[in-house]
Amino acid sequence: MTRRLLAVALVGLLLLAGCSNIPDSTNPRVIGDLGGGTTTPDRDLGPRRDAQPETIVRDFLKANAVADGNYAASRKFLVQNGASNWQVPKQAVVVKDIDVLPGERSANLIKATIRAQATGFFGADGTLEPTTQSITQNVQLVQVDGQWRIQGLSSVGETPMLVIDTTQFRSVYRRHLLYFPDPTGRTLVPDARWLASPRPKLAADLLMLLVRGPRASLKDAVLNPFGSSAAVRGAVTDAQGDQRDPGVGFAGVHVDFTGLPRVEPDVAKLVAGQVVWSLSGAEVQGPYVITVDGTPLDEKHQAGWNPNDVASLSPNASSDLAVGLHGVLDGRFVKVSGSQVTPVAGPLGASTSIRSVGLSSSGRQVAAVLDAGARGGPGTSLMLGPYGGVPTQVLTAAVSMTRPSWTPDDTGVWTVVDGARVVKFRLDQTTGEVSSSDVDSGEVAAAAPGPITELRLSRDGVRVALVVGGRALVGVVQTTPTGQTRIAHLQSVITDREPAASSIDWQSGDQFVVGRNTSDSPVLMVRYDAGDTTPLPSRNLSPPVTSVAASISTVYATDSSGVWEIGVAPDNDAQYWSQVDRLAGGRANPVLPG
Repeated sequence: MTRRLLAVALVGLLLLAGCSNIPDSTNPRVIGDLGGGTTTPDRDLGPRRDAQPETIVRDFLKANAVADGNYAASRKFLVQNGASNWQVPKQAVVVKDIDVLPGERSANLIKATIRAQATGFFGADGTLEPTTQSITQNVQLVQVDGQWRIQGLSSVGETPMLVIDTTQFRSVYRRHLLYFPDPTGRTLVPDARWLASPRPKLAADLLMLLVRGPRASLKDAVLNPFGSSAAVRGAVTDAQGDQRDPGVGFAGVHVDFTGLPRVEPDVAKLVAGQVVWSLSGAEVQGPYVITVDGTPLDEKHQAGWNPNDVASLSPNASSDLAVGLHGVLDGRFVKVSGSQVTPVAGPLGASTSIRSVGLSSSGRQVAAVLDAGARGGPGTSLMLGPYGGVPTQVLTAAVSMTRPSWTPDDTGVWTVVDGARVVKFRLDQTTGEVSSSDVDSGEVAAAAPGPITELRLSRDGVRVALVVGGRALVGVVQTTPTGQTRIAHLQSVITDREPAASSIDWQSGDQFVVGRNTSDSPVLMVRYDAGDTTPLPSRNLSPPVTSVAASISTVYATDSSGVWEIGVAPDNDAQYWSQVDRLAGGRANPVLPG
């Protein structure tokens, strides 16, 4: 990593002036002139009188989280000319474990190096990409009227970046979810953004980012009904046209779009779903009045849309309760109803050799991995069939196959053969014919060495979580121009613990559960796009945890004594795991749709 130390005031000022301009107030303001959600004393950060150089630098990194007034708080730490000429970089890095290491020093000048651990790269579109790499930045301070001020800053490596203290960043910025349709238009896919918008401006900022489209890694994986030329026309107001506090209380929101490529009824519903679920998830209250060039998006909703109008697109929808908990118990496929365990009708319920089962979202289709080796030797087979019906063998493997994972439309199922080959099966629901194709998983091998021991598609089918050589990874499912499916944009799941992952499953569109081969935090809840890891309570578990399954409200885990459950809904504060009595002992694993 190249480091340039600014030796003289002229060089320092040129560097301060040479960074990229920030967006003006007509653009989505993320790294720009954004206020925070609340007014706090830290928002008035400024240099403390007679503060030491190290303190000045540390407080400057805190002030960098407050974008009000074109980073007015940060500019107070700079020499006067530097403050007026400084153009805030378009990229930022959020850091922790900050050290300020002094170097050359005289009575009126100090050169130092900032060394810190990066927790995420923060983009101008509000995306935060978790990381764990170390960064350095050189800084030069001089005395101005007896007070230390920053005269020059180097790039971070070769890139001008705003360096922000993690704690301060988390106190000012809030994570919100934008939503974009999955490729089938059946549901919505979350795309997390971090904003420091005050409540009256939050609706406008979210809507401006929404029309700008998904993050780069999702552009080839989701639909974007707004196209490339859409924009918000005029001001975002409340439902009655008042520009004061849209979405606050029961005032509602009115947004007028322009430049949409299509507004047919099916597209209109997708656009409405995006607006309603993106705003309601951020607690911006409806009704949501949506117009296009002044005309209602849908005449039936002139007075506004609400979540019930787009419930079919809800990103929170789940079939878990309707389908119910199932399991694999001593090689049989069973259904769990209260205190009763009943073998599922058909050969799978009578089998004694099932290793794992994947149940489709509707509960109508089943994929099962069975032992196929002679006399208990190595070898597995994959069977597909209707729930309670007679399955068909579609694949055999020399050694192993991962637990099958279904696409949300009930027509596709994925598994990994012998730890390396990712295979996708497609079921024609009209003819019943099954076809197969290999998924391009070259990026997986490049991202992490070792066998793939778990693969789970997200409930919307757009992302995929894997366990590779004990490490948890997450990627995006894409279809290439030639029609091949590939796993792209792989990133390691960042945690502050040893990987030791044994199992993984999606709890929601932006969060999954990791089971681990360790007594220290054997089950983790991971919000991968924020680098947030929450250990679930471990009381009553006997690690290692070998399998996990998750729904919106409950997590199931298998340890040496059977299957356990714990509530994870927002209103549930469970402190220990409870055993699923009918799946205790023996060879048992939980099965949920997905």
